[in-house]
Amino acid sequence: MLKEKGQRLFRTSPCTHRLYTIWSVVVLALALTGVARADQPFLDSNAPVRFNGETLFVIHTGLADIDPAARAAAIEKRLERLAHVDPSIIDSLTIEDHEETSYVVTRAEVLFVVTEQEAKLIGKPRHVLARERAERIQRAFRAIALPSVDTGPLPSSIHLRDLLWAGLATALLIFLAVAARIGFPLLYEFIDAWHKTRLRSFSFRGFELVSAAHLVDTLVFLSKFVRIVLSVFVLYAYFHFILDLFPQTRDFEQRLLAALTIPLDGMRGMSANWTSLIAGLLLTAVTTGLFLGALKLFRSLFPQAIEKISQWGRTTKYCLKIQRVELLSGAQIADGALGIVRILHVVAYASLVYLYVTSILGFFPATQQLSLELLGYLIEPLKLIGLTFVSSLPDFIAIVIIVLVTKYIIKLIHLFFTGIERGAITFQGFHRDWATPTYKIVRFFALVFAAVAIVPYIPGSHSEAFKGISVFLGVLVSLGAAGSFSNIVAGIVLTYMRPFSVGDRVKIAETTGDITEKTLLVTRIRTNKNVDVTIPNALVLSSHIINFSSSATNPPPLILNTSVTIGYDVPWRKVHELLVAAAKRTTYILETPEPFVLQTSLNDYHVTYEINGYTKHPNQMAAIYAELHQHIQDQFNEAGVEIMSPHYTQVRDGNKTTIPDEYLPKDYQVPGIRIWPLRSPRIRSESPSSDRDTPR
Repeated sequence: MLKEKGQRLFRTSPCTHRLYTIWSVVVLALALTGVARADQPFLDSNAPVRFNGETLFVIHTGLADIDPAARAAAIEKRLERLAHVDPSIIDSLTIEDHEETSYVVTRAEVLFVVTEQEAKLIGKPRHVLARERAERIQRAFRAIALPSVDTGPLPSSIHLRDLLWAGLATALLIFLAVAARIGFPLLYEFIDAWHKTRLRSFSFRGFELVSAAHLVDTLVFLSKFVRIVLSVFVLYAYFHFILDLFPQTRDFEQRLLAALTIPLDGMRGMSANWTSLIAGLLLTAVTTGLFLGALKLFRSLFPQAIEKISQWGRTTKYCLKIQRVELLSGAQIADGALGIVRILHVVAYASLVYLYVTSILGFFPATQQLSLELLGYLIEPLKLIGLTFVSSLPDFIAIVIIVLVTKYIIKLIHLFFTGIERGAITFQGFHRDWATPTYKIVRFFALVFAAVAIVPYIPGSHSEAFKGISVFLGVLVSLGAAGSFSNIVAGIVLTYMRPFSVGDRVKIAETTGDITEKTLLVTRIRTNKNVDVTIPNALVLSSHIINFSSSATNPPPLILNTSVTIGYDVPWRKVHELLVAAAKRTTYILETPEPFVLQTSLNDYHVTYEINGYTKHPNQMAAIYAELHQHIQDQFNEAGVEIMSPHYTQVRDGNKTTIPDEYLPKDYQVPGIRIWPLRSPRIRSESPSSDRDTPR
């Protein structure tokens, strides 16, 4: 079935017949053009040289101020004179080659001249053309030397040889036609057989860009095009060979070549010789076939790629993300890829057309200069980029060396400071916690020095534009980063001042909490309420810093204190005992050193007592104070001592005590109101309890 399908597909189609017809019409039109111009103004500039009724050759160009017709007439006169004087002198014709001309001379004179321009127009080397014309003159003189052929045809042996060559050429033409008729369909079937064996689909990362069927169609199209070109070339060679065999048709062959070489008089200076023209036409045909094949391939490649990418974008779950942040979804990536493919589509078509046009123009001498100019527009930028890249290779090598040296120097520095941080390397006065920030500072300066060393090797770094951009960036950095630089300097100073470490309980300005992070720009604190506060290092350096943790690990430990006010009626020793007992019952208060009490002030109505306790857990300050206050209340309530703060100024008779019920005796009763009888002031003042019962 595959074979039958291939035969149906690759059998000579009406389209192929039409192409054959078009090429035949073109060749016939060119031939008719040459014939039609044989007796028209074309001969005004192409003068034939005739002798004894036969055209020997045609003069196409003038010489100095002599036009072709005058040259042809002069050559005919010389030939007529030699034929009457001494015909045998023609046997002594020789060729003398000079720089731009070839002289055909006898023993006595110059018979005619063949110029380089004329040889190019005919399409033969100058000395070969001169030799052919000399041989034709010699044959013509030998013909008039024989009595039997003065006015008759050439000898029969010559006719027979030419006929044999013509028959052989015709047989070869028929053989080639039959071979093409049989061979090319077999070639089509052979290419179709590659569909499942050698020809594979062109894929990229799982996407089928060009299928095997499209590749088969393209190869078959190119094969058909090659068949047409070869057919036209063989027909042209056959007719050229046949017309050149017989003297009766040589003049027509010369005129046909002239018609193909110079179709218009005005284009004489622009046209190339006939060989270059035929070669250009053949190359044009081949290039056109390749161009059409590439177009056919592009028509299947890009739509299929666009369809595949669109289908992938509709079904994929892939996305571009950094950790958990999605930067681009699969649909967005597909849209971007489609845009790139469409741009490549346009660029590919434009490049193909550009290369095709420049190639066609380069096949013909008249348009080679234009082709070179068009190619120059494309090649010169690439050439400039390539030369710039080659000239910049030493600079790139220097940059690579600087980068590698800097990389290994930084590794060595990191190894050194890692040893300091582990304690393997020690210096007096250099703390281990300085290792990491010092390494970062040294690494920064190493990178800066490397950048300074690299800048002179960057292409274009010495240009005024690069210098202007550098100055502009410097101004922007200096204006916009002043605050940042002040924070960086403050961060460096704080690093080597060591006022706190990560995890310390500190108070900076009005913020109290634990240090969670130190950087060159900011310091972060987490308060008791788990609120993160970020403070710029410049503000930290300008504020007072209280570190509660710095003395927690060094004796004596941190002292926490709180105050209570007790009335004068309570003995101070009793108060000291109660406060110390409350401190000892607190979880994080150390028993050694023992807590102590200070009487900080004697107020109008009460005494201020301050309980001080040692602790090694400054990060638990809030919990310690809360528990200490609870134990103080419990101790004083259990001892029946009222905490008179704030103090009372009212009559207490008949009022219940402020001590909680659980601390009161079971038989406690609220005292009644005591009323004393009214007496004289003298009697009242003498009463022993008057002072005690007088309200305060």
